[in-house]
Parts: sequence; structure tokens; C-alpha cells
Amino acid sequence: MSTTRRSAADLTPTELVERVLNVSQQLTDVIRRETELLETNQPLQIGELQEEKIRLSNEYAMDIQAISLRKELIDRAPAEKIGHLKTAMSTLNEALECNGLILGAIKSVSERILKSVAESVNEDAAPSLGYGRNAAMTNNNTSRSAAIALDSRV
Repeated sequence: MSTTRRSAADLTPTELVERVLNVSQQLTDVIRRETELLETNQPLQIGELQEEKIRLSNEYAMDIQAISLRKELIDRAPAEKIGHLKTAMSTLNEALECNGLILGAIKSVSERILKSVAESVNEDAAPSLGYGRNAAMTNNNTSRSAAIALDSRV
């Protein structure tokens, strides 16, 4: 984007509403494409969307913050435009919720896989204790050591 972005205060109420409407629709499209890539098992292609997603998210956040701080920026915009904006924002929220559900499911599956691998490695690394000759305790695991930690805060 080669043009300089104008401040929300420098736009007419109609121009601001149209800009936020446009950005929210573009962001919704990016979120939907990302969700589709996740659903079709193409996570490596998501990286191609990140630059655009970050740019649109920042633009959207700046305009929404400006409007939140100064409601008069859009108070004279036509009611029809405000209605379209509210619909677009609602659609964006729905797309974000769907995307969040899919990302949550993917995270859960990934964590279960890691936990299963960690448990398997720890089972293999666990000492084999038992009674050997002359009822003596034996340890067949001589020097194998494997440690895997799972941090679910990610």
C-alpha cells in the first residue's frame, strides 16, 4: 500500500464508516481463507496470508479505537452505512469465532499427540524392575535417559 493512511479524525463520518466497512470485509475474507486452509489441511499456505492479515488487523484496530474514543467521528454518518458496518462487524466476529474453534481443535490434537509421544518415550525409558536370579531386584535399563516436557501454556 503506497498511499499514506489518513487519520480517522481527518475523514468525514461517511468516509470513515466506508473505510472501516471495507477493512472489516477484507479482514473477514482473509480469516475465512485461513480457516479454509486449516480445514483442508494446508497449514503451510497460511503464512502467505499473515502479512495482509496483520496489516488489516492493525488498520481495523486503529479505526475501532479512534471511534471508541471519539464517538462523534461517525455520529453524522448515514444510518444505512452504520447498519452495513454493524452487519460487517458481526460477520467478522462470526468468522473469528469459527477460526478460533478450528485453531483450538488443532491445538488440542497437537497437544494430545505430543503427550502421547512423551508418554511413549517415558515408558520406553522407564526402568524395568523385577525379580531376577536369587530373588534380587534387577534394572535392565542401564543408561537410556529420555526426557520430554509438555507445556500447555502455548
